[in-house]
Amino acid sequence: MHNLMQSIINRRDYFIIAAMLGFLHASLLIDFGSAITSALLLIHLGFFLLWQPVQKREEKYTWYNGIIFIGLMLAFAYWVNWWLIFAWLILLIGIAGGRVVTNPTERYVLFLVMIFLISELLIIAIPSLFTVVYGNPVLIPLKYVIIFIPFALLFFPPPYTRKSELSVDLLYAITASLLAGILALGSLVIMYHSGADYFTALIYILLAVGFCLLLISWLLSAHTEFGMLSQLWSRSLLNIGTPFEQWLADLSTLKDQHESPADFLEAAIEKLASLPWISGVIWHISDQLNIHGSKTKHEIKLSINTYPLTLYTRVPVSGALLLHCNLLIKLVEYFYTAKVNERELSKRVHMQAIFETGARITHDIKNLLQSMHSMVTILQADTTETDSKSILILKKQFPYFIQRLEQAMDKLQAPQQYNKEDIYLMDFWGELNAHYNDYNIEFNAEIDNNPLIPFDLFNSITENLFENAIAKRKDEPNIRISAKIQVNHNMISLMVTDTGRAIDEKITALLFKEPLKSDNGLGIGLLQAAKQAESMGYTLRLNENLTGNVCFELHN
Repeated sequence: MHNLMQSIINRRDYFIIAAMLGFLHASLLIDFGSAITSALLLIHLGFFLLWQPVQKREEKYTWYNGIIFIGLMLAFAYWVNWWLIFAWLILLIGIAGGRVVTNPTERYVLFLVMIFLISELLIIAIPSLFTVVYGNPVLIPLKYVIIFIPFALLFFPPPYTRKSELSVDLLYAITASLLAGILALGSLVIMYHSGADYFTALIYILLAVGFCLLLISWLLSAHTEFGMLSQLWSRSLLNIGTPFEQWLADLSTLKDQHESPADFLEAAIEKLASLPWISGVIWHISDQLNIHGSKTKHEIKLSINTYPLTLYTRVPVSGALLLHCNLLIKLVEYFYTAKVNERELSKRVHMQAIFETGARITHDIKNLLQSMHSMVTILQADTTETDSKSILILKKQFPYFIQRLEQAMDKLQAPQQYNKEDIYLMDFWGELNAHYNDYNIEFNAEIDNNPLIPFDLFNSITENLFENAIAKRKDEPNIRISAKIQVNHNMISLMVTDTGRAIDEKITALLFKEPLKSDNGLGIGLLQAAKQAESMGYTLRLNENLTGNVCFELHN
């Protein structure tokens, strides 16, 4: 029982369609023109209101629209006649034929609905309207057989498309209504012109219309040599009011010519206002009112990125031209949004560059302060021998500190140029030896040539690695620190190794990926160093991570 109820709930829309068609059929066959017909038509219209795809289900009717619709329903049911039935069937065929669905099952459902409505029009409405004699007994039982079509809908799988996703294509709807009208009136023309009976005339018009549809479909097919016709048809729809390709080219040109989004929008709207059928435009951007051209009594309310825009036209605009006008504004909105995003992205890139430069400089200064702190610790020693040694160390180190502070200032003044200074590798290696000679660091080199290397990259990374390793000595005083550089043709490899404890796996998983909190370094410095190395074609990695052998490597 539960499965049956669930199946009925899932097929709710099909039950509504079947009931709508069934009551329509009953109203045409059971004592047409009587009170029973009016009652059945009211029930039919009620189910139509539940089924109709024009207005979404979640939208509410206003009291004004509700009164109008109820009034039209009552008037239709009270004054019903075959002319009204003919018009109503044409309208239903247009709505059903204009439904846009993608699921094959729902297409078959709409196909059966179209067959039912066209049969009602050709077999019941037209003969009753023009008092036509069928001329063939086959059509008489068809009036009663077609009632089984709505019941067949109940055996289809549940609908895939949600009601809120359904829509009616105006062009498809008009085409379906016109074809139904051609079938109905064409059969009468053939019947009266040739003297044939209605059944024969109906066969002739069905064959003629079917052949025309097949011919048009073949001509518009992209797989035939006449495929260009479909392109011409699509282009004609796009080029109503202005050449579409030219409009796209103009917008692209204006986007490149103007840096500011507001300037681009103003130029694009001025270009839009130059179209012969547009008289003026009024738009609001950032609480600023802008007017171009002159006002007329014909206006179109639109918007660009929630900003209101009003177009004034020289003549009333409706139909295809209104859709085309909306398309032009959507293109302007698309380019305007792209321009706004481009400006915002440029600001973010600039701020990111400032942030990364500032972070690197901050870390450089932090390293300098650590070195100075070590010098101050030496100066605080008591012996005369230590004092003499301290003075010698200070004489060697202070020029280096001054040089590094000057480089930091240069980075702040020209952040885009700081990493473009190159130095010969032998010169860099000699300066590095001289600076860290007093820190008990072993230096080894295997160099077969003397290439140019980016000074700031190698200097920044070696400082980070050395300072992190030296910081380890606070907890592990006996560890050894070594640096080795290998140059083989164009391959450069710089390795810094210490014999301390291995880095925790939780830290290595995030190393070079995000800032880390650590009392012994390995924080933002290595992250910035890895990014800097990547931007210059190098790679910084943790080559070994074992207790007694922790090795970082920089290579190209």
